[in-house]
Amino acid sequence: MEENKKRAEEKIIQEAQKEQQKSGEIRYRLDQKSKIKGGLFQFVTLFMVVVFTSLVTSTYVTQRIQETPITIDGNSDFSEVLKKSLESFESTFYDRVRIRDLYKSIAPSLVGVSNDPDRFFQDAYEGVYTGVVMNTEGYILVPYGLVERSETEIFVRSGRDNDRIYRGELIGKDAALGVALIRAENINLRPPKFADSSTVKVAQSVIAMGSPFGDIDRGTVTFGVVSTVNKAFPTLAYDNREVRIYAIETDATLNPGNHGGVLVNMNGEVVGINSLRLSETMGLGLGAAITSNEARSITRSMINTGEDLVPFIGIFGDIVTDLEEVGTGFYVQRIAPEGTADRAGLRPTDIILSIDEELIEDRLTIDEYIKTKRVGDVVVLRFQRMNEVLEVEATLYGTTVD
Repeated sequence: MEENKKRAEEKIIQEAQKEQQKSGEIRYRLDQKSKIKGGLFQFVTLFMVVVFTSLVTSTYVTQRIQETPITIDGNSDFSEVLKKSLESFESTFYDRVRIRDLYKSIAPSLVGVSNDPDRFFQDAYEGVYTGVVMNTEGYILVPYGLVERSETEIFVRSGRDNDRIYRGELIGKDAALGVALIRAENINLRPPKFADSSTVKVAQSVIAMGSPFGDIDRGTVTFGVVSTVNKAFPTLAYDNREVRIYAIETDATLNPGNHGGVLVNMNGEVVGINSLRLSETMGLGLGAAITSNEARSITRSMINTGEDLVPFIGIFGDIVTDLEEVGTGFYVQRIAPEGTADRAGLRPTDIILSIDEELIEDRLTIDEYIKTKRVGDVVVLRFQRMNEVLEVEATLYGTTVD
């Protein structure tokens, strides 16, 4: 009896132990599941925090770069390297973000020009060029190829009104520069903003733009940097005289699509006029652009005189006497902007002693000598600056004073 009772108690204890063990296993599994769920939740939460923080940080940094470039103390080598790295990042990122906006703002000042209006509606670049609006009176600077054949008709198409074709009138042309000036009445377009091309620096970012079909959506844009400034290109004038043209060299690809168009800086200012004609003389994938100063000068000259340009040295002053060793000279009081003397680097207070070894005898000496020359010729000016005597080669331009 007692033995049966003892066996019953042992069976109850064993059943309780089994139940406890089973309950423990269940709790262990539940604990494991809970830990896994908790870990996943923590991982997802951490991942979302990292992504959100990265987005906020990159957006803030981008805005700061666009609005205010980071400045670093340049006293140490490390800071200089870091500064250059940041400038490189800023230039690369910022330039590409702005290209589309700059094109949209400048394209309305570009027009398509051709001798055949049907070519505006074709896909080939043959026979179409880009023209640049130079002022609000309808004067447009175009490539020389448009007017090379005499008595050809000129047609103009604007991206503002793609359905209308304007007729252009030839105002003047310059074979050496490879440009011509036409006028389209009632076209009512505004010129782009021009920069002083003398401020252009090597390695500066630039964009070459064109619109040969007169359609903004079919324009051509390439991006690059300035490779060389004031590069001399030998070329021929209309009477086969060899003259030199100074232009901007760039690795921004120049092609039939942007030939005659503009080269602009990252402020949306025109620094040059793209010249495929000069570019083809170089090779190596480089292009050439006539400077914006040259383009404005030739435009003013053609408006005033047509294609019969007269050399203009651009100095104002008077004769001074009793100079040591040379006797007389021309004292420069003022220099015309963008004239021959200005481009050659002369300054007010310089004293011109001779021109092509012709000594200055009176105030008419220079003017009379210049009359024997033509636009594009090169003369040697010898002048005194303070206590130093210098010589410089100067290309004669047809610039006139507004």
